[in-house]
Amino acid sequence: MPMFQPMSSSAPSHSHSRPQTRGLFVILALAVALIGISFGSGPVSADPAAFTVSGQGWGHGVGMSQWGARGRAANRGETYDQILRYYYTGTTVTAATGISSNVRVLVSSGSTSLTLTATGATTFNGFGTVSTGTSVTITRSGSALVLSGALTGTTYSPVIVNLSTAGGPVAVSGADSYRYGTLTVDAGATSGLRAIVGSMTMQEYLLGIGEMASSWPIEALKAQATAARTFAQKQIATRTGNSAYADYSLNASMDGAYRGTRFENEGTRPNWVNAVNSTNNVVVLYNGVLIDAVFSASSGGHTANSETAWKSVVTYLRGVPDPDDLTGGNPNASWSATYTAAELGSWFGVGTATAIEVIGAVPPSQHLDKTTMRVTGTSGSVEVLGEFFRSTVNAKAGSSRVMKSSRFTINGSSIPTTTTPPSPTTTVANKPATGKLLTATAQGRQIIIAGKATDPDGPPKVRVVSTMGKERAVRDYYATNGKFLSTWTGGPGTRNVCVTLFDTPTGAATSLGCRDVVVK
Repeated sequence: MPMFQPMSSSAPSHSHSRPQTRGLFVILALAVALIGISFGSGPVSADPAAFTVSGQGWGHGVGMSQWGARGRAANRGETYDQILRYYYTGTTVTAATGISSNVRVLVSSGSTSLTLTATGATTFNGFGTVSTGTSVTITRSGSALVLSGALTGTTYSPVIVNLSTAGGPVAVSGADSYRYGTLTVDAGATSGLRAIVGSMTMQEYLLGIGEMASSWPIEALKAQATAARTFAQKQIATRTGNSAYADYSLNASMDGAYRGTRFENEGTRPNWVNAVNSTNNVVVLYNGVLIDAVFSASSGGHTANSETAWKSVVTYLRGVPDPDDLTGGNPNASWSATYTAAELGSWFGVGTATAIEVIGAVPPSQHLDKTTMRVTGTSGSVEVLGEFFRSTVNAKAGSSRVMKSSRFTINGSSIPTTTTPPSPTTTVANKPATGKLLTATAQGRQIIIAGKATDPDGPPKVRVVSTMGKERAVRDYYATNGKFLSTWTGGPGTRNVCVTLFDTPTGAATSLGCRDVVVK
């Protein structure tokens, strides 16, 4: 995913302040009285020595939550197809034809040498057979491959091991070992070596997936097997004909955690084998087409829309409440990390951090990837998207203080709790959003827009558009407890402010009217 750059980096250190006049408090009090809303002082914290980030979940949070799937199976007794249809909106779960019988996975790339260790008599094409426990090391010399150890020689062709006829799995550089298909080592396009495990059936590939603990409920395991099969088949179909994937279709670390035989000796491993075999050829479809069945470890209590984590709106990747994700001893149900004001200020180039604000629209999922944040310090302030805030902190702080997800708050503010949604088999008629614009005025340079906005189907989005001459500003909010309040500082002049209400989940727009607001 691309890293988002700061939206602004030159604002003065006082850019977040606002006039503290008696008249302003009077007009704000009037707006508050009209709509019955309470709000904080703006910044999450002022001049602290450190900031504590508290979060929920692990990963992007889009699609199926693995801990959520476990919870829905254990707590609700749901079957794997119910679990999948809940997380992937409007989809069907069914057996399909055309599942690949030649899955090819890139398991290593760029290494200067690879050591292959046999656990049984194993033949290397054109070089001979090695015995149990012996190793062959392959290095690259120009475009040639040089073998040393139990076998020696030089070749300009790939080194191939037929795993299906070997005496046992073959380990690659002391890490993972592989049992099915063929293992090919060749020279990479630029430098180093590549190792590809290919000629596997889809079922053989899935047996080597290490995405979910095999001790979990069988229906959760089936959901994982089906999601992984769907995701892999979609990638294979999409990449066919792409020259970049001429030799392989999947990446072991990027396209699912393919770990070969790593988990074969677990006592509960037969559960995973059962899940893979009992869902043979079963995939998830939307309008008869394979979906991108993305999943993450933990949603933190609410999955995210596709456009929240990435860019495109995908109809079947809609955020849903996920309370079961927080059960069963999920270690990612809550996490925290603390960073000093000096660290944060340095990382964002604002001196020493004095305040952090969430100033953009927060979606119902509470994932802040596309939400604008302001980091203010002793030498200025910067506005960045939540995903940039998180990626910057993670790049600087190190693994011991990583922000696991984009669902987080800072210095003690709380994330609203989720509620139990309707059964995935229940069809609920949409109920329209309703609202009213109550206040549109200015006190000094402070503009105040307030009103009511409700929707039985979920918090509706409110868009405030301010136009003055060629200047146009758009601000999106989500109503809280049936109300909205928008305030900002504007220059002198008359601006036309229009408010639009968007229905959940259809997105249908309803105008709440326009008002002229004069700033003197």
